[in-house]
Amino acid sequence: MEIKKKALGALALAFSLSFAGAEPDWNYSTLKGFESYRNSEWTNAAFYLRKAVSLPENSVDSVWYMLIMSQMYSESFSSAINDCDYFLKTFEDSMLRPAVEYQRGRAYACSHKNDAAVLALSTFCNEYPESPMFSSALYWIAECFYNDCDYETSRGLYERIVSEYPDSVKTEDAKFKLYLIQQREREQKLLYLLKMTGEEYLSTRENYEKQLRLYQTENMAELRAQLEAANRRIKELEQNATASYQIVSETIVAPETVAAESAVQESVTESVTEPVVQSEAAPAPVKVKPVSDEEMYSLKEKAKLIQRMLDEKNGGK
Repeated sequence: MEIKKKALGALALAFSLSFAGAEPDWNYSTLKGFESYRNSEWTNAAFYLRKAVSLPENSVDSVWYMLIMSQMYSESFSSAINDCDYFLKTFEDSMLRPAVEYQRGRAYACSHKNDAAVLALSTFCNEYPESPMFSSALYWIAECFYNDCDYETSRGLYERIVSEYPDSVKTEDAKFKLYLIQQREREQKLLYLLKMTGEEYLSTRENYEKQLRLYQTENMAELRAQLEAANRRIKELEQNATASYQIVSETIVAPETVAAESAVQESVTESVTEPVVQSEAAPAPVKVKPVSDEEMYSLKEKAKLIQRMLDEKNGGK
């Protein structure tokens, strides 16, 4: 609706400024261009108006302005910029000159030529501070800074539009862009916090993994020490068991030998009436503590368990 109102306003302006005091002799292309413009058929309007201004009798500032606006509405911004440049060179004293300068700056902004747009619109604002399009020019300058990610500069311009031009057609758009900037600032703060938290998490995780590796190394060393101690104990018990077996074997006397010795002793006892005192006492048999099977079994099972734990920590290697 707003675009159509602007289009009808431009059409009325063209008629009012064209050939004041006499009815213009428009040709077919010009009339078709006016009709398409009134119906918001921008592509058709630009086509017919381009043909119209090719004739000297129809190449007037009002028709050129309608051609420029048709191209702006159809988003043919490059053609609009070229036609604006021609208009400003050809119609230096036209009443439509400020509007064409504004449209030229806006065409640059819509073409993402931000530097050229800021220069053109800043010139417009300096030359026409009382223009009704002044606030709109500020808005498009702010848009250029916003698209260049200069959010601080664009925020100042948006805030100026909202505070100084509350009735401007761009006030609501400026408020929305301020909201987007605020949202972006919140997102940036959140991303910063997430980054800091992530770095702290990575540091904590790295420290945890380092401590875990150290603990696992110490744990494995302790297990190896326990395994070595168990193996040493098993070896000692096995040696003791072997020694005990040898001592017992040496002290055990065969039954035939015992019987023979008993017979000899009896004959000696009968022939000797007085007891014979031995000059030297016989050595007492060595007593060796026997090895417990339960203790040996327990130590071997403990050694097997420790070895299994070591194998699991080494990944079965």
